[in-house]
Amino acid sequence: MRGLAWALVSLILFLGALVATLPLVSVPASALGIDHLVEMGAWPVVWGALSLIGTLVAARVVFGAWLRVTPAALALAVTGIGQSAAVNVVLQRWELYRFGITEPEFVGITAGLFAVLVGLAVATFGVLVAPRSAVIWPWLAVVVCSGLATLIVFSNVPGLRDGIELESWWLATCIGASGLCAVGTLALATVRLVRSARPAPR
Repeated sequence: MRGLAWALVSLILFLGALVATLPLVSVPASALGIDHLVEMGAWPVVWGALSLIGTLVAARVVFGAWLRVTPAALALAVTGIGQSAAVNVVLQRWELYRFGITEPEFVGITAGLFAVLVGLAVATFGVLVAPRSAVIWPWLAVVVCSGLATLIVFSNVPGLRDGIELESWWLATCIGASGLCAVGTLALATVRLVRSARPAPR
């Protein structure tokens, strides 16, 4: 049950990190006149960083000890968060080019891809640092995020029938890479889940 408690506390802190990101990014950006695209790139980075810290803090509260963070776990998390930032910036830039403004309703569920990628990165981090008995909970989060990312990627496939404009190649590449990331991450997380189910070596 402690594994479930850790997952719930981590989820609460993940959502709390999103709320905290608003003043931490938007207020300085407005005060300093920072470019909109730079601000959009900072959003996933700050949100992701706070969420990773929240995952460790939640473990400290629930398990009574800090989890061991491996270089691989941190590298994968940073890579996923970086991809989220790239997707957000490229999508916002494409909206400005295509419509002159950034408006989520113009791109539908693709607007939420960056958020799903942040969740996927944090959940994968959780899988890799979790105690063996608690791996199942962040793995379930990976399954959900991977499924959502795949759904968003496939929702963009019909647009390929008309071809890809030169200005859309960066966006198409980022979206395609997100799909590959979702599949690869799910496979990696599942390997960790299977290994955690095996008896611990004596």
